[in-house]
Formats: sequence, structure tokens, C-alpha cells
Amino acid sequence: MRQLSSADWTMVSLDTSTAHNTIGIVGIYDPSTRGAASGPVTDEEVLEYIDARLHVAESFRERLVHVPFGLDRPWWIRDGDFDLEYHVRHIALPGPGNWRQLCTQIARIHARPLDLSKPPWELYLIDGLDAVDHLPPGAFAVFLRIHHAAIDGVAGAEILTAIHSREPDDGPPPVPDDYQWEPDAVPSDLDLLARAALHGAARPVDVLRQAGKVAPQLPALVFDARNPDVTSPASLPKATRFNQVVSPHRVFGTAYTTLEVLKEIRAALPEATINDVGVAVVGGAIRRYLLDKDELPEEAMVAMMPISIRPTATRASGTAGSETSTGTSGNEYSIAPITMATDEADPLERLARIVTSTAHVKDSGAHPVRSLMAMSEEAFGGLMGTVQRAAVRALSRRGLTFAAHTLVSNVPGPQNPMYFCGARMVDTTGLGPVLDGMGLNNGIGSYGNRVTFCFTADRKAVPDPEVYEQCLTGAVEELLEAARARHG
Repeated sequence: MRQLSSADWTMVSLDTSTAHNTIGIVGIYDPSTRGAASGPVTDEEVLEYIDARLHVAESFRERLVHVPFGLDRPWWIRDGDFDLEYHVRHIALPGPGNWRQLCTQIARIHARPLDLSKPPWELYLIDGLDAVDHLPPGAFAVFLRIHHAAIDGVAGAEILTAIHSREPDDGPPPVPDDYQWEPDAVPSDLDLLARAALHGAARPVDVLRQAGKVAPQLPALVFDARNPDVTSPASLPKATRFNQVVSPHRVFGTAYTTLEVLKEIRAALPEATINDVGVAVVGGAIRRYLLDKDELPEEAMVAMMPISIRPTATRASGTAGSETSTGTSGNEYSIAPITMATDEADPLERLARIVTSTAHVKDSGAHPVRSLMAMSEEAFGGLMGTVQRAAVRALSRRGLTFAAHTLVSNVPGPQNPMYFCGARMVDTTGLGPVLDGMGLNNGIGSYGNRVTFCFTADRKAVPDPEVYEQCLTGAVEELLEAARARHG
């Protein structure tokens, strides 16, 4: 039994009837590598395969227990009623089974709330991908979705790696010698209230300690707000179609390129990183999309980028009953506002401005923002969701948004071939949460040499996801053409 961190509690509190804080990971597989087991993957195979790998992450078998009246952070307990068959589902696309049908089906599933009375994850085996041009015959998809309170993006990538093998016939990861899984006893309301009383007594001290960390960093925030060359988390930019109260409906899509293409673009501006180039692609796509709708703001739009601060190693938790061991779970991150320079028509000038913005974040370490987040999460606790929603509505009425227009996450994936039930992964992509005030979530990922630009959006904000996919592809081509022109 272990208590959620303040950040994880915030992730739960942000859920509404129309917005759910859920992360999704999609893998697409070629069954021809399954050898003697060639042919469609069966439900029984998937259940056996996942069951042998449950020890890689505590999140698979933990559920939430809420403190009465929301007086304190909820707790994760090992679920004695865990039923693997509830979490693993099997569906098929109707004919013809094309790319847009796959994206639509995944988006519909992603829009549904997870049942938080059970371990907050679901895995879908999806057949019928018969008309997706670039896929081999018999290809199938696996869609894993899990609540953001249980994992962040990096932990999600680690789980993706852990439930795969490096060879078609590899067995599951070994169970550590000291690992034992036993269900936790469900705590009584009285026990939870007693723990809440102890934590409540310490909370003012924790808030004051966080305030002490924030105070010396406030001058840096004030300077950022006045510096035109950097972006500030204290800014209130004009809202766009992406910054409204969201509907219950989602869209999802992905555009692809290669690492070689991004490196060729980077060569035109050696001080840029691959991440900078990725942000420039997203900025270019948003610029194209809003120009087409005659809605591009005059000022530069801002992206909020999560920055992971977790160790980059998958690990399983220790023995049962630990209140401090977290395993590959929870959220360890800061965030930083980055300009996307969408007011700049020249793609390489846009990239140069992004480099300046990200360099400032590296110099500051994103410490002021992280300190403010920690203080707010500790002070408001479960009210953070209510505060956030009230702020979004108040700003929306004034045509403004808080700090940023979109999220852009960069989560590198595995570099070597990966296998699921013996089938080789040929593609991977992902989905992020869409929340009030943040109706477009962009992700940058990779698998081997292949780079993905994926997005999840409110259908009201992006009613034509195939157009936004084309904008992402066009932004890559625009940067590549400019880079080649510079090199002559």
C-alpha cells in the first residue's frame, strides 16, 4: 500500500465527465515472424503472455482507494480481486480496415473513462487492418491505455519495452529473487482518516517548505515575463480553437518520418537538437492548420513540454506492503513553456527561435516551474482539478489561455526490433490526455530509425484529423527543403 504523490493526485483530480487523464500506447505487428505459432494471435496467447509479465510494473495490479470526503491523497493498494480477463479485450475493424478506421476506433476507446475502482488500464488486441497500405498481410494492433496517475510518458515507454521481447521466441523477464506479490488488505475508512489526520498536520509545513523554494525563483519568472526572447509560465496568451472547454469526443492520428531526415534538417542549424527540430515540425503543422482556417494568432504560439526527471530504468517494486517503493509508476516530471514561433513564416528562422527558447529552459533547469507546480499541488491537493477548470472557463470568457496553447511531449522509444507474442513490431505511436483548455496534445516518438509525430485532440477542435496529419507531413517537407537550400 502506497500513497499517491501530490502530482499523481492532481492527475486524478483533473478527470471530468468529458475529459480523462489517460495515456495510450499503440503497437502494430507483423505476425509472419511467429514461426511455428504463425497465424493470428489468440486471446489465450495474449492472456498467457501478459500474465507472465505482470511483475514488470506494480501498476498492472494496483487500484485506487480514496480517503473519505477527499481529505487526503488516495492510496494505491494491490488488488486482491484483480481479473486479467477484464483488462484484456479483443476487437476487429469492420471492412475495409483502413488507417482512418483504425485511428477512429482507437480515438473512440481513448475517449471513454477508465474504471478507477479497478487497476486503471486496458489492453486491446485489434484485428482487421487489411487496407492499411504500408502494413504486411495479417498485421494486428495492440492498444494499451492507462491512467496518467499510474505512469508518466517515460514510464509508459518503459512498460512498452518490458512487455515486449527482443527476439521472437524470448521468454518473459525474470522475476527478481526478492519479489513477492500479495494483495493488500483494503483499509477501513477509519484507518484512512487517521492517516489523513497525520498527513494534514504536516501539510502546512510542506506548503511552507515549497513556498521557501519558490520565493528565490520568482525574480526569474518576472524576468521571463518581460523578456521577448523567451516564454514565461506566467503569461496569458490569446486562446485558439485548441484552448476551450472540451467535448467528450476525440480524434487521433500520426505522421511518420525518419531520424535521417531530422538529422539533415538539424545540419542546417548545428546548435539545434533533434528535439528542437521536432518542436519546429509541430509548430509548422499548427501554423499550416490555423492558416488554412484563417485563425492563426499574430503572436507566437506556445507549447508546454513535460520534462521527465525520473531515472531511465525499468524496475519492479519490492515486497508487498511497501509504502515508499513505487516501481515503474507515478509521475516524475517538470514542465517548461517553449515558443513554437508560429508567427514566423521562414521555417529555419522558426527553428532558430525555438533553439533560443529551449536553451533558456536548459539554463534554468525548469526549476521555477517545477517549484510552483509542487507548491500548488501540495496546497490545493484534490482541488487542483476544480481550480484548473475554473481558471480555464474564466480565461476562455476573456479569449485567453493559461501559459500555453498545446502540449508537446518527446518520448523516445526502443531502438532495436521488439516482439509481442512472437510478432515483430513494425510501427508504434501514442495518445495523450486531452483536458479543458488543452484540446490538442502532440507527441514525438521513435522506434528504431522511424520517428512518429502523433496527436490526440478534441474532435470539436480538430474535426479533420487527416488534414492535421497532412500538415505534420508538410511541415517536415518544408523544413527539409529549406535545409537543403541552405546547404546548396
